[in-house]
Amino acid sequence: MVVIVAEEGLSYFVAGLTNDDPQITAPVYQQYNYVQYNAIVPASAEVSVFFPPSADTFRYVLLQNQFDVYFPMCIAEVKVYLRGRYYVFVSS
Repeated sequence: MVVIVAEEGLSYFVAGLTNDDPQITAPVYQQYNYVQYNAIVPASAEVSVFFPPSADTFRYVLLQNQFDVYFPMCIAEVKVYLRGRYYVFVSS
């Protein structure tokens, strides 16, 4: 599960999982294990995206705009929960 606290500009996005290092290989939209969030996110709201159970393990979490990959995203915080643990990533 990925929990995102949005500031603004985060609607209809895709959350993805991959093992490809994004600093080496740029992610190609929808060419990874992903889940779409198909709604408008109100400012300062917290939304969750659930991935179906999988035996695969992934190293990187990707967030991309669903319709306009060049539109900026404003994220305050991202929490990633996995198998009883969670990690918090704060955007800079």
